[in-house]
This record gives sequence, structure tokens and C-alpha cells, in this order.
Amino acid sequence: MSTEAAFTSEVPPSFSLSCATGAAGWVWVASVGAIGRGREAGDVRLPARHGGVLHRLGVGDRVACFAPDAMGGAAFLAVGHVLPGAMYDERDAAGRDWICLPVAYLPSRPVRLAAALDGALAAMGWGLSLPVGLMRLDGASLDAVALAVGGHDPDQTGMAFPPVRIASLVDAD
Repeated sequence: MSTEAAFTSEVPPSFSLSCATGAAGWVWVASVGAIGRGREAGDVRLPARHGGVLHRLGVGDRVACFAPDAMGGAAFLAVGHVLPGAMYDERDAAGRDWICLPVAYLPSRPVRLAAALDGALAAMGWGLSLPVGLMRLDGASLDAVALAVGGHDPDQTGMAFPPVRIASLVDAD
């Protein structure tokens, strides 16, 4: 099943395929490697010690993926929405435990922070200083991210997973 078919088959009736709905949502802040693994598995994931935060997400909530350590500078990598389904545990090849929640991602491309938003968020400290986890984002800003990132062929992103990670996120993912 294609990403778009999977996306539309599980979408709550009020959810727009474009992800531009005006509704507030969430930004998942993680390393490029963690986001790449989450997109591949179709989930949002946090280290087990932070997994309780995922209880804040509800079915249909929008999620934008933000990687402070993206090559070329901090970037939004994808946008999607939370699917029905329970949280689950996963252990990766390195022995790290994750708590995961199913998410359907739109075909996406990485977009640098400044290109997705008007610079106001960058001025408020967005970038490498963000903690790994979830942050609430207002609807207008999330719409800007969704329109910049979503609707692109994932095979044409020009980004390899996982690139070299910066030291500040190595222990977090």
C-alpha cells in the first residue's frame, strides 16, 4: 500500500490530506537517526525513560519531525498524523529501549528551519538547544511547516539516514 493510500485510509474524517488544518499539533524533536527509524517503522518514538510524554498525543494529532542535527542545519524532516493504535515497546540493534506510537507520514522532504517558518521561531531559540521530546506548536506555524515539508517524494529527499550525529543528541536517541 502506498504512503498516500495508508495515510488516507486511516485518516479521521476531520483530517485534511494536506495536513494544513489550522489546528495546533506537536513537534517531535529528535536526531536525524531516530526520526529516520521512526519514519521507516511508521511511528513516533522516544527513549523509554521519556515515553510517558507520548500519552499527550491523540488520534489525528498532527506531528512535525524536527532534527536539530540535520546536515546543513536544523530542519523539519516530515509531517504526519497519529493513527489509532496503542503505544508499543521496541528495542533497537544497539540495545536501546523505545516507546512508540503509530503515525502516518506524508511523502516529505527536509526543509531548513528558516525556510519553513519566518524566522520568529529561530529567534526564540529553535535549533541545537532544543530538548529531545515533544513540543506543542500553534496551528498557523504547524501549517507553514506542513506546507513546506509535505507532499514531496520521499525518494528525492537528498538526505541519507543516519548521517553523523552531533554529540548532544547521541545519548538522547
